[in-house]
Amino acid sequence: MLFLNLHIQFPLIISQYCQDRHRQNTEYVFCRYVSPQNPAPNWGRCYALMLQSLPGHHLILDPVEMRAANQGWPALQIQLLQELVLAARRTGHSALATRHMTFLLQTMWTHLSPAEQKDFAVQLQSLAGQCEGSPVPLVLETGLAIPPANLTDLPVCLEFTPQDLKPHLRPRKVERDKKETGPFLFTPIHFGGGGSLERRCKKGNEKLDFLWAQDDSCTVILNLLNPLPFELKVSNMRLLTSGVVFESIPETVALSPDTPTSVILSGMARESGELELTGYSTHTLGVKSNCRLKDMRVGTQFPASYKVQVVPSLPLLEVTTSLPQSLSASGFQDNNVTMTASTTLYHGQSGECIISLRNVSDVQIEMLEIDINSILDQTLQDQIFKWDEEEVKMLLPISPNEVKTFKVMLFSPGNFLLPNVAVSPTFPQDLGSGVFSSMSASLPGGSLALRHNSSFRSSNSGQSSIVGGLTTLFQQPSNSTFEAQFRIKYSGSDGLVAEYCRSCSLLFVLEMIPSLHVTNWDVLPAETSSQFYLVLDIVNLTNQEMELHYTAGKTMLVDGQESCRVPVPVDRCPLSKLSAFYQDSVDKNPEERIKSNVDVERICSEHITEFVDLRWHLLASNARGVASLKGINLTSRMLDIVRMSPLNWEVAVNGGIIRTQEDVTWEAGNPLPLKMSIANGLEKSLCHLTLSIQFYQDYENGTLNYRMDTRLAVAGATKKIIPHLEPNLKADHHCNVIFFTPGQYKLDIQCCAPENNVATTNPVLSTGHTWRFTPTISITVT
Repeated sequence: MLFLNLHIQFPLIISQYCQDRHRQNTEYVFCRYVSPQNPAPNWGRCYALMLQSLPGHHLILDPVEMRAANQGWPALQIQLLQELVLAARRTGHSALATRHMTFLLQTMWTHLSPAEQKDFAVQLQSLAGQCEGSPVPLVLETGLAIPPANLTDLPVCLEFTPQDLKPHLRPRKVERDKKETGPFLFTPIHFGGGGSLERRCKKGNEKLDFLWAQDDSCTVILNLLNPLPFELKVSNMRLLTSGVVFESIPETVALSPDTPTSVILSGMARESGELELTGYSTHTLGVKSNCRLKDMRVGTQFPASYKVQVVPSLPLLEVTTSLPQSLSASGFQDNNVTMTASTTLYHGQSGECIISLRNVSDVQIEMLEIDINSILDQTLQDQIFKWDEEEVKMLLPISPNEVKTFKVMLFSPGNFLLPNVAVSPTFPQDLGSGVFSSMSASLPGGSLALRHNSSFRSSNSGQSSIVGGLTTLFQQPSNSTFEAQFRIKYSGSDGLVAEYCRSCSLLFVLEMIPSLHVTNWDVLPAETSSQFYLVLDIVNLTNQEMELHYTAGKTMLVDGQESCRVPVPVDRCPLSKLSAFYQDSVDKNPEERIKSNVDVERICSEHITEFVDLRWHLLASNARGVASLKGINLTSRMLDIVRMSPLNWEVAVNGGIIRTQEDVTWEAGNPLPLKMSIANGLEKSLCHLTLSIQFYQDYENGTLNYRMDTRLAVAGATKKIIPHLEPNLKADHHCNVIFFTPGQYKLDIQCCAPENNVATTNPVLSTGHTWRFTPTISITVT
């Protein structure tokens, strides 16, 4: 039984039959023109007939259309193309022969065996040696134009990646103050933006998310593969572009067989605007080809082109410094760093860095901004790095090839205080408590040298307070390294008009080494009522001999890793700095009162920091620096000595006003008139004051003798009660003393205010006080 397909397309079969008959007839005819039996072969006529047979073989002269159509019988097509190459060569048209062989390799590559690929590549190279192939149409005498054939797969392009500029070359938008234009509205709805998967999958133009700059070298990385079994030389490789004018730089590369090779193509945009990267050109096997991305082998993921925005020309800055470069790895993960600078400073030492800015471009620099980036807080960062903003502004403009410099001051801060304070038991807390003290008689009769020994143990002693401090000190890290980025933004000319700039970074690496530490401190009264002594135990933490300058005209040499003790005279903290805390505070709660006490300590601590000038000099390295006492802690007894007394004293002996460190000489048996006057220097009244005098003898061996009954007699009261002392008013007390035996006597004058008897509720005045006249009066009786 026979079944017939009634839906068969008879017109298609007839058309196919006619094409096959036409192809066969044409082949028969052009074979007759060049038959060996033909005494006058006509290769030109044969070539023309072959061209007419191409449609019958489903061959299209345009390689792009041919690869897209993908029709016909490859074996027959390859045979016809070989015969076409032979006919073109016999007619003397070497350019046509080269063109058809190029077409064969381009369109039939996947249908060729490796041996055929090699053989045809060698034939093409031989043909191109007679007439080089070029990517332009060839027009025949008949007017037929043979489209250009490009070897897009020799070599095979595996990757075509435009590169962003180096971080310090990238154009950046100049940051302007943002203006509020209205409320911010957020919606989770997406309206098919350019980043959707569907849009990315389409083979169209791809917009790059970075910028190139006019007249800057821009690069594209190609990954090429040579499919031939011999080395393939590719010369005159250039980028193909459209849009703005682009100057491409030629490259030559030799590709080994079956080995991917990276090639960098570069060039410079000579205009600003949109640049379109469409492919690259090659010259291989004697054929010049324009390999466009849109014509690459089917299956590649290249877009038709890459579009990149080119901004106007920007200047280029070269940064150098006067410091050596750092050899250590940086903790900053930033490729924007173009230069490093490193230095080593002792704590308290200052240095400088001269930064040179060279304009290595042809564009004038008209904008320059500098800032610092680090992990430190802004206050400490500003303490380490300082520069003059006005000096930087004066550098502009910077012309091409011009060099401008400015100075950055460096400082190595350090904590020079150890967190332990030795308070001598010879300073009783009950006598040292309160706000005010005259400093003199808390240690009656003690000379400065003796008070030093009683307040601080000897540094040579096994129980030294310094030893305990050093134990804590050497457990701390010795050196520290600090990094900071010095960021420079600059622009000029058309780039600045378009609001673009460049940014580069200078990496500072600062190593900080300890110089000295204050291990203990105490406060002692001085010889004058306007000053006190800040006694410091200081350790030289370096291995060099240190010259320590601790007050005007006073220096001390300290060996490496050794300690010393120095008395620093300091002016007492004036009442004017504490005037804000003398006001009534009846309505203050306990928390506010505690805060007031803390503020008083802070003011006194800042006062010491301001007026104590510790400077050191390392003699071997000639390094110099300072040591700050910022943050020094003060006990309540220390605060009494540091603060100025609210009482203004005036003492007269035998009618004469006693001056500072003035000695008094008197004869035994004669009455000596004494007059004591006190004035209230506060703006508030003082109540229930007790003014008293006391004589004693100091044997200068640590013994004080207060039993004066057999040695002198006082005519008049030794104490006087002052019920009320108004501001700026004075209270007087008179008496006489008769000395029975010759000797050295001391006179201690003090004024006491019992607890809660001060006519203000300020927490600073909430306890009892003892204010003393300083220095203690010394009387020599003959």
